[in-house]
Amino acid sequence: MTTTMQNPLDDFFTRVRKLDKKLATGLKEYLPEWWDNSLVSSEGVSQQVIFGLAKIANINLSTVEDRNSELEFNKSLCKYKHASNKCVDDLQAATAIVHGMAKIAARGMTKKYLGIDTASHLREKILNNGNKWVDFKSLLEYSWSIGVPVLYMPKLPVSKKMDAVVVMLAERPVIALTKKHKHASNLLFSLAHELGHIQLGHLDENSLIIDEKINEDDTENPLELEANHYAIELLTGNGKNGFWSERPVSGEQLAREAKRIGLEKNIDPGHVALNYAKVMTKRGYRRSFGIANKALNIMYPKVDWNEYVRELFISNINEYELSSDKFELLCKINSIEA
Repeated sequence: MTTTMQNPLDDFFTRVRKLDKKLATGLKEYLPEWWDNSLVSSEGVSQQVIFGLAKIANINLSTVEDRNSELEFNKSLCKYKHASNKCVDDLQAATAIVHGMAKIAARGMTKKYLGIDTASHLREKILNNGNKWVDFKSLLEYSWSIGVPVLYMPKLPVSKKMDAVVVMLAERPVIALTKKHKHASNLLFSLAHELGHIQLGHLDENSLIIDEKINEDDTENPLELEANHYAIELLTGNGKNGFWSERPVSGEQLAREAKRIGLEKNIDPGHVALNYAKVMTKRGYRRSFGIANKALNIMYPKVDWNEYVRELFISNINEYELSSDKFELLCKINSIEA
């Protein structure tokens, strides 16, 4: 009679797949460099690796130990803002990982959380600091300077992601942006929106607000309406937001006009172009976002903002406050080479 030894790692991935198919595949990329399949015969080593992977995904370790039970993510107090045609459960895997990384990032910060300015005061502060407008870089730098980590995690190993998350921990808030974009202007409103949630007191301690899709025109959810108003006032100087034309323009024309309006009104030209696309799409011009993306490529031919994200991360997260494996994990999920 032939007996086949059960592979505990394969068993773990099978169980993870029931939570989220892509998560099971994605976690394999986080196997330790020293791992070799020949080590599967060592129950102690296998368990060490499995527990390490479970911690990455923020999976409840007691459910990992009990191989007869279904895996569960660690519970979080969450406030969801999600589309009506999607189940909240679709975001559980992404939420669990983001929450776990937020806690690590918070522990790695030595700078105290100083609180967030009102939209008008923050706008004035950034403009008085020599900036022509409130752009992603200036807002990112401000966030880190007041003790708010901003994580950029476009490669979350999950099936479905949200636009952004803000986590309120005991010592500080943490913001995570998870959608991949070429240009920083695409992330500007999301960052301003999440800062609004924090400044307006929308979060209790140890809670999260998960914005599956940030919509500037949201009028149904009062928290989203308030955060949108904060973001619009911060970026434009008033509570109004809308750029349009009688007829569609070309990408070149939009780039020129966005720059002109930006200089005239102290508004990030990328935000002008994207807002124009949103308004024109509502007016029935479906190609507007393609035109806006062309304008962004013209205005920002050199895409270097990712390096700025990395520099602020490295200069503010103190690796000596964390274990080496946690620091390396945080860097890897944030697509940063330590």
